[in-house]
Amino acid sequence: MNTNQTSADVIEQLRKRYDELTDSQKRIAEAIVEDPDFVAFATVDQFGSKLGLNPSTIVRFAYRLGLDGYNDLQDRVRERVRAQLSKRDTTDVEGTQALTAHLGGTVFAKSFEHDLDILRRTISRLNTDELTRAVDALVRARRVFLAGGFSSYGIAHYMSLALSRIRGDTFLLGPSEADAAAVVLQLIGEDVLVVFTFPPYASSTLRIVRQAKSQGATVVAITDSPISPVGQLVNIVLPAFSSGMSTQNSHVPALALANALLNAVVAATPATALERYRRVMQLMNEGDAFVLKGGEG
Repeated sequence: MNTNQTSADVIEQLRKRYDELTDSQKRIAEAIVEDPDFVAFATVDQFGSKLGLNPSTIVRFAYRLGLDGYNDLQDRVRERVRAQLSKRDTTDVEGTQALTAHLGGTVFAKSFEHDLDILRRTISRLNTDELTRAVDALVRARRVFLAGGFSSYGIAHYMSLALSRIRGDTFLLGPSEADAAAVVLQLIGEDVLVVFTFPPYASSTLRIVRQAKSQGATVVAITDSPISPVGQLVNIVLPAFSSGMSTQNSHVPALALANALLNAVVAATPATALERYRRVMQLMNEGDAFVLKGGEG
């Protein structure tokens, strides 16, 4: 048994081996990723009862991960929960409610509160190592391509626009899958593909990722879970909560994450990034792109 595994190692195993799991094991994996607070403190009987599974199935699942049974699995999950709790401010809820108090408990207040909550939860799930890996990939890439389906296309468009101003050879894959497929066929090992994908997940994005991976490109996914359809396949997963309060997903965390990556790229390459930005903006100003000269757009 590998008793040196960390909680991150366990999540990474679940991500990479998800397709190999049985239906029952997939339900266990999903519970660990989506509700770690419950798993961290539930007995094996309580966990089994919640999922409608025999406790022995959960114990066998732990052994399959190379752990010493359910208690060992719980230790790894508790480690993850403790790490996330240490990042949370216990006054977050009170602070958010005070911030929106002047809106009087209206739907506007509830919407802002919801977005702030999922942004905080997203931040608590991120770690510096994966963020740094993503930035290194963006900086070193020969070319960077960005893609997203349906509403996620808007985030990809925004990041493509901003990234192209600070580094060259940045391309947005269009919403037409036929057009995108022709471009994806050009990807090679020195290229990076960044995708945004959230429930119910655009099937075209999944196909693009599979093709890019088959050609050796590095793929970075900003998605809701490491075991989402795309999350299982890619090199780097940056999780962002996307649950909406009403009929649509909330892309506030994904946009904040895109901004963090963009800022980190500038910080990693300040001279070249800022010089390119200056030249791009100069050309746009000369072309009367903005009402206000020197504007950002």
